[in-house]
Amino acid sequence: MVERIPRLNRDRLSVLIALILLTSVLFRFVQLPQVTRRFHLLGSPLEVNLTGGGLLVVLVAGLAAMGARYILAAHPDAPDRLPRPLYFSWVLPGLLGGMAAYLVELAPTEVVWGGGLLLAMVLIGLAVAAEFAALSPRHPAATRARLGLNILAYLLALVFFYLIYRTRARSLVTATEVTLVAFLIALDLLGVAETRAARVVLYSAVVGLVAGEATWALNYWRLDNWTASLLLLLFFYLATGIAQQYLLDRLKPAVLLEFGLVTAVVLTLVLVLGKK
Repeated sequence: MVERIPRLNRDRLSVLIALILLTSVLFRFVQLPQVTRRFHLLGSPLEVNLTGGGLLVVLVAGLAAMGARYILAAHPDAPDRLPRPLYFSWVLPGLLGGMAAYLVELAPTEVVWGGGLLLAMVLIGLAVAAEFAALSPRHPAATRARLGLNILAYLLALVFFYLIYRTRARSLVTATEVTLVAFLIALDLLGVAETRAARVVLYSAVVGLVAGEATWALNYWRLDNWTASLLLLLFFYLATGIAQQYLLDRLKPAVLLEFGLVTAVVLTLVLVLGKK
């Protein structure tokens, strides 16, 4: 008997892309007023600005995540025969959607905005398709899809770290934001281990705290934005790599030595090039 290959529901994917496109176009022509909230936290003032662009980012991120849930729920193995919970696979499409909405809104012209929006839709569609393929080892593209998702995860982490660090906001704000982003991305990276979801969440939280503490420390250095972002990515890669190998029962002295050498080389290059 020939085993059937899971097929992506393209109709559901089309609905998701259409909803995100419609939302983005509506927000392009409807300007919402800015709302500012000021309050005191830990004895010092903190200001939060709520804009139409910020609302668009949240809406697109939510649409992408919930759309991924809607599409992945149609997987023939869902939910009982999948190696990991479905909600781990919502994270990257959601973060990619939010990031795309933010970057596209920065477009200087309508032509660039339109091209960027179409490119964003293609990337979101590919990310959802990759998550679908990576769900089941039976899929012929599962390995390639997982590799592509890992690359996407680290690229998203780098861009998020850069955008957060360049604000030069208080450590309480930037460290908290980096902690949240690192935690969410780590959920997808560590979710490949066939273990209890609670363990994945716990180790992802530890990874997020490591990235947040690193942000707090880097804020005391006079580093340029890219150097600091690359250092945060290095710490994030090291934390997720070690946690993943441990959850997969592959953590050995040779693996730790490999991570140590890679960290030392990359750290040296980043610091040396950052001074030039």
